[in-house]
Amino acid sequence: MSDITVEKSLRSAREMIEKALREMADRAVLPKSGADRGLVGRIVLRQVLKMMDVVITALESPPESDSVVVYGILAEECEPILGLPSSEIFSALVEICGEPHGSPVQSGLPEPKPTVIEALRRELVAVTVEYRAQLGARGVRIIEVLYGADREKVRRKRITQDIAWDDIPEEARARIIREGDDAVTLTLPVGRA
Repeated sequence: MSDITVEKSLRSAREMIEKALREMADRAVLPKSGADRGLVGRIVLRQVLKMMDVVITALESPPESDSVVVYGILAEECEPILGLPSSEIFSALVEICGEPHGSPVQSGLPEPKPTVIEALRRELVAVTVEYRAQLGARGVRIIEVLYGADREKVRRKRITQDIAWDDIPEEARARIIREGDDAVTLTLPVGRA
């Protein structure tokens, strides 16, 4: 599980505990006569159970695939370029890059808006993801985005991140192991209409 997912889940759990404590404190200031101490216990218990559900769900969730991470980074990078929310851009990116329907990446995504797909097709020129690593060691992921509706003034954006060996996609790890490559470049097929 990615550190970001665990962090969000634990933050959410903390907020639930804080809410339970506030509710308990609010109930505790009620006049003693007529106050239902069992009600306070049930409120706290319900909130603790909700918190536990959040943590359990986060721990049981399968780890995010590298594709999901890369699409998320690309969506955030395209947000200022297109002036659209990254949530709309994400599903359009998944669509134009040809992720098969029913794949884990596609699972639960809303249908992409045709206008967002067209905006991406106009702006994106190419996207590559390069993985550099020695066998079993930490590596680097370099995402390079070429964009520009005016193809004569193409701009480049590079995002470099340190990643663990296990976070490198299986295809890239296999090439590093099998062929001894220490740099593997994958090109996302940015589909054209």
